Amino acid sequence: MKIYRNLAEIKRKESLGRRITLAGLAVLFIGLLASFTPTWFPPDEPAANGLIEFVKSYWAYISFGSLALGFLASNIGSYYINRFAPRRWPESNRIARPDELLENNLKGFDDKYSLFLWSLPDAPYLLAGPTGIQIFAVRGDKGQVNVSGDQWKEPFNIGRMFTAFTREGLGNPGREIEETKQKVRELLQQGESEQKLGINVGNVPIDGAVVFVNPSINLNLDNPSVPVVPVGQLKKVVRTATKGGVFSNSDARALTDYLRDVASVSEA
Repeated sequence: MKIYRNLAEIKRKESLGRRITLAGLAVLFIGLLASFTPTWFPPDEPAANGLIEFVKSYWAYISFGSLALGFLASNIGSYYINRFAPRRWPESNRIARPDELLENNLKGFDDKYSLFLWSLPDAPYLLAGPTGIQIFAVRGDKGQVNVSGDQWKEPFNIGRMFTAFTREGLGNPGREIEETKQKVRELLQQGESEQKLGINVGNVPIDGAVVFVNPSINLNLDNPSVPVVPVGQLKKVVRTATKGGVFSNSDARALTDYLRDVASVSEA
């Protein structure tokens, strides 16, 4: 299997997450300092300069505003870190990013398959090969997830209240896959209209699956509208799709070559 990864983009977003987190912590520290203003500068004492006078007048607004802004920034930063930074996963000694876990669990397919990781526009995780295209909606959260048809729910949990901004959030992965399918179809149609892709893109099957990479996930499935699997079972989903034998070797090669040409690939 060939891998096309935009590592520079992954690293950029990881760095962005760390910077936002540090900025959030700095803002929280400013808010903490502002809360001590009445002790350090009693209201009945004259201020040494205009800045201190301003802080004395508005210390409560500064303190509570910094608390809200710092908390939000820190959690947004944590969201990026969880999605793009290497981390140690439960029940494993390996430190890896979500894209590396996905790649590792798809090893074994031959070079007729190409895995695109954050390198294609609007399709972070995409596998192309002899049976067309498979799109993966990847989630790294843990805990209970209930899926019934196209309805996705997480049971109420006190712990999740404190990590609401830190976690990626479940959302509706099935809808996400459908939206990504449409964007990929448009990308293929553009290639066909520009004569960069010499196959009938209307015949290219585009399927998808929701993949949970955290071993601590507990899935309760009731006839989901799309395949939903822990990452360890992803290869089974791909192998099931390969039984169709949709493309000739030349068409499969044309498809993967086109996606490779439009991908942004960087290993630095």
